[in-house]
Amino acid sequence: MKRFRLHSLAAAMVALGGCASAPPSGTLEQQARFGGTTLADLESTDIVIEEQQLENASTQDALNSYRQAAELFDDPQRRAKTLRRMADLALASATEQDMQIAQQEEAQLEQKVDQLVYDNTMSQVKTTDDTERKLALLDLAGTISPTLADEDVDYSTAIQLYQELLNSTNDANERAEAYYLLSKAYAMDGDLDKARSSLDSLVEQYPNSEWALESQFRRGEMLFSEGDYEYAEKAYADVIERGERNEFYNQALYKHGWSYYKLGEYERAQNSFFTLLDNLNGEAVLADDTSMESKLFGDTQRVVSLSFSNLNGAKSVKAWFARNGNRDYEPEIYRTLGDVYLNQERFRDAAETYDMFVQVYPDSRLAPEFSTLQIESYQKGGFPTLVLPAKEKFIDHYGVNSEYWNRHPDIRQQYVDLLKGHILDLAEYHHVLAQKSGKPADYQAPARWYKEFLDTPPVSANQGDVNHRYADVLFAANDYPAAITEFERTAYSYPEHTTGGDAAFSALVAYQKILDGELEQEQATQWRQQKITSAQKFGQNFPQHPQATNVLHDTAEDQLALGDVEGAVKTAGILVSRDPAPAPEMLRYGWATIANGEFDLGRFKVSELAYNKLLLLEVPPEQRAEYREKLALSIYRQGEQQRDQGNLDVAAATFLRVGQAVPEAAVRKNAEFDAATLFIQQQRSADAIPVLESFRQRYPNDPLADTIPDKLAVAYEQQGNYTAAAGELTLIAANHKGENDELARQAMWRAAEMQDRAEKPQASIALYEQYLQEWPQPYDFRSEAQFRLVELNRKTANSERETYWLKQLVTSYRDAGNNADDRVAWLAAYASFTLAEPNFQEFNRIKLEQPLKTSLAAKTTVMKKALADYQAVAQIGVAEYATAANYKIGEMYRVLARDLIKSERPNGMDELELEEYTMLLEDKALPYEDQAIDILIANANLVTDDIYDQWVKKSFTALAELIPGRYAKFEQVESYVDIIY
Repeated sequence: MKRFRLHSLAAAMVALGGCASAPPSGTLEQQARFGGTTLADLESTDIVIEEQQLENASTQDALNSYRQAAELFDDPQRRAKTLRRMADLALASATEQDMQIAQQEEAQLEQKVDQLVYDNTMSQVKTTDDTERKLALLDLAGTISPTLADEDVDYSTAIQLYQELLNSTNDANERAEAYYLLSKAYAMDGDLDKARSSLDSLVEQYPNSEWALESQFRRGEMLFSEGDYEYAEKAYADVIERGERNEFYNQALYKHGWSYYKLGEYERAQNSFFTLLDNLNGEAVLADDTSMESKLFGDTQRVVSLSFSNLNGAKSVKAWFARNGNRDYEPEIYRTLGDVYLNQERFRDAAETYDMFVQVYPDSRLAPEFSTLQIESYQKGGFPTLVLPAKEKFIDHYGVNSEYWNRHPDIRQQYVDLLKGHILDLAEYHHVLAQKSGKPADYQAPARWYKEFLDTPPVSANQGDVNHRYADVLFAANDYPAAITEFERTAYSYPEHTTGGDAAFSALVAYQKILDGELEQEQATQWRQQKITSAQKFGQNFPQHPQATNVLHDTAEDQLALGDVEGAVKTAGILVSRDPAPAPEMLRYGWATIANGEFDLGRFKVSELAYNKLLLLEVPPEQRAEYREKLALSIYRQGEQQRDQGNLDVAAATFLRVGQAVPEAAVRKNAEFDAATLFIQQQRSADAIPVLESFRQRYPNDPLADTIPDKLAVAYEQQGNYTAAAGELTLIAANHKGENDELARQAMWRAAEMQDRAEKPQASIALYEQYLQEWPQPYDFRSEAQFRLVELNRKTANSERETYWLKQLVTSYRDAGNNADDRVAWLAAYASFTLAEPNFQEFNRIKLEQPLKTSLAAKTTVMKKALADYQAVAQIGVAEYATAANYKIGEMYRVLARDLIKSERPNGMDELELEEYTMLLEDKALPYEDQAIDILIANANLVTDDIYDQWVKKSFTALAELIPGRYAKFEQVESYVDIIY
C-alpha cells in the first residue's frame, strides 16, 4: 500500500516536471547518450495514460473524485463546500443544453476545482502529523497534479516531506523508497546534483532494495551525461550483474558498451554490445521498424561497426566471430562496417569489408549482395583497375558455370541483371583490347565473356546484338565453326535484330573459310551440305539482301559439287526468276544449270525447253555446238521415256524427231534404230522395214547392223510364229556359243520359252532337256527348267518322268549348296513335299484292325517314311513348306493316337476286360498325342516370327481340339461408332 501511494506522488511529480531525457535526434553518439528507456521515460509513459483518462472523463468521474476528497476532509465547512460543488455539477450535468459550451465550461471549472482540491490537500499534508494520513493525502494530490500547470505544483513540499520521512523512519524499505522519490523530486525541481546524491545514498545504504536497480541505472545515466564514463561503466555493470531479467538490462548493456567505447576500450565494449545483440536477436518486435527494440538493435550494430573500425576492420570482425561463434546478424555487422568506411570515404576498406564477408561465407544467400557492394565501393572510390577484377570475380563466383548458381536457383533473379551487366562490361573491354592488337588469339577472351552472357538466363533485350558480337569475335579468332553457329543463331533466333541478314551472310562467309582450308573429302562434303542449308535459309529470310544473287549462284555451285542436281536446278530457277532480272552472265549461268540439271535428272522435256532458252541468249560458238547436241539428246531421251512408259507410238515419233531438230546430231542413228525396234514391238512390221533399210544404207558398218537377225526373230514373234522365232533364237544361240556364252544361253532359254508359247509340249521338253544338258548352271535357271519339265510331264501324264524331275529339283538344291537362292530352295521344298504326300495318304488309308499288332506295324512303317520325307522338307527352311511339313508330322502323331483309341477291339471281351483294354490303348496313345501337341504348338508359335499361313492356322485348329481350355478361345468383337462428338 505504501509503495502504491509513493508511486502515485512520483507519477504526479514526473508529469508536472516533464521528461528528463533528451530527444532521440542528433548524432549516433548523442543518441547513445540520451537514447533508451530511463526512469524519466517510464514516467512520461504514465503521464500519457493519465492524460487520456482525464480527456475522456465524464461529469460522473468528476463527482466520484469529489466524493473521495470529501471523505478525506475533516473540516465540515470544506466538506460542505465540496458536497455543494458536487451537487452543482450534478445539476449542471442534468440541465446541460449546448454540449460544446458545456464541455468548455466544465473543463475550466474542473481545473479550478482540481486546483482547489490540490491546494487543500497539500495544506492538510503540512498540518497533519499522522504519517499514514500524510501519505494518503500525497497520494490524492498525485492523482490531481497532472491537470495543473507546472508552476502550480509544489516540489519543495514533496522534497521536505520525503526528507521528514527519512528522518522519522528506520524502516529499510520505506527509506529506500523515500531516497528514490526524493531523487525524483530533486530532478523535477532541477537540482540534479542532489538527485544523484540521493541515488548514491540509496544504492550505498540499500543495494539490495527493490529500488536499487532502477536507481543504479539512473546513476549511470547521470554519470554518462556528465561525461564520467569510468563511473558510469561501473553503475551500468551493477545493473547488468543483477541479471538479464531486469527491465533495464538491455539499456544497461547498450550504455555499458558505450561507456567502454568512450574510454577507448573497444574490445571490452564489444562484449557488452554483442551480449545485447544476442539478447535482442530473434525477438518478434524487431520486425517492427518503429519499435524501440528495433531501433536499439540497429544502433547497437552500428556502434559495433564503429568499434571494429577502430580496431583492425574486417579482419577484426572475422576474428571475433571465429572466436565467439557465428550469429545470424553477422552479415549486418559486415554491412554496417562497410557503410561506416563509405561515410569516411575509405572506399578500399569498405570494399575489403564487403569482400571479407564473401570470403567467410561464399555460399551465403547474401554473398551476391556483398560482392555488389564491393564493386560499388571501388566505383565510388574511382578505382577502375580494381572494378574489372572484382566483376570477373563476381562472375566466377555467381555465374552460370559456378557451383553457387546451381545451389541457389531461387535467388538468381535477385542478382542476374547485375551479373549479366558485369559480363558484358568484361566482354566489351576485352573486345576493344583484341581489336587493338589484331591477334586472333586475343579474341578468345571477349568470346568467353560474350558466351557466358548468352548462356546466362533469362534472355536480355540486347541478346541479339550481343550474340552478333560474339559471332564476330569467334570469326576474328578464326574459330569458324563456332562463328557459324552464333551467326546463324543471331540471324534466325532474334526476329527483332536489325542486322540479321548481315549475320546470316557472315555465316556463309565463315562456311567458305572452312571449305577453303585443307579438308578430307568427307569433311568437305559435310561442311558444304551445311553451307547449302544455311544459304537456303538465308534466301527464305532475307530475299532482298544485296548479296542474295551471289548467294544463289554459290549455292547452286555447292549443290553441283555435292551431286545435288535437283537442288541446283531449284536454286537456278530462283535465280533466273528474280525481279529485277539478274545480270546477263548470271542469267546464262542459271539457264545452263537448269538445262544441264534437268537433263541429268531425266526430265528431258524441261531440259529441251531450257536448252532452247539458252540458245536464244548470246552463247560462245563452242558452247553452242555442245548445247545443240544436248538438245538432240534431250529429245532422244524423251523418246526413251515414252518407250519405257509404254507410249510406243509417241516414242517412235519422238525418236524420228531427233533428225528433224538437229540433223547433225550423233545420236540420230540410235534414235532411228530404236524407232524401228518400236515398230517391231508394236507389230508394225510395215513401218519397221523402211526404217531398218534406211539405217542399213546410212550406217552399213555400224555394229547395230549385226542385230538385224534379232529383229527378225522379234518380227516372227509379233506375227505369232513362235516356232519360227524359236528357230531363230536357236540359231543365235549356236552362233554365239563359245564367243558369248551368256548370250547363247539366254537365246536357248528364250527358244524354249517360245516353244512353250507355241503349246507344243514335246518340243518344249526337248529344248529344256537340251538347255539342261548344255547349261547345268546357273542353278536358278537349272531349277526353273526342271520345274517346267515337271509340269510338262505332268501335263503329258508321264508320272515316271514327273517323279524323276521332282527328284532332280531336290538334287539341284543340294548341288547348289550356299549358292542356292530362295527360288531354288522353294522349288526343292515343293518337290520334297510333293514326293512325301503319297506316304501321308497311305498312312491315313491304313486302318487299325485286328490283329492290332499287324495293322499298327504297317501304319507306323509308312509313317516313318512320311516323317523322313517331311523332315527333309522342313530342313530346307522354306517357311511355306516347313509349316506344312510340321503340321503333317503333328497330324500323323495325332491321327495315330486317335486311331489307336478308336481301333478295332478283340472279340470275346467282357465289360471289365474291354475297359482295361481301352485304358491300355489310351496309355499307349497318350505319348503320340503329347508329341503331336508339342509339334503343333511349335508350329503355332511361329506367329511370333510373323509367320501365319494356312498350316499354322490348321495347327491352331488342331490344338483347339486337343487342348480346348487353352486354344479354343475366340475374340469377342464389339461394334463401335466412329464419330467424334
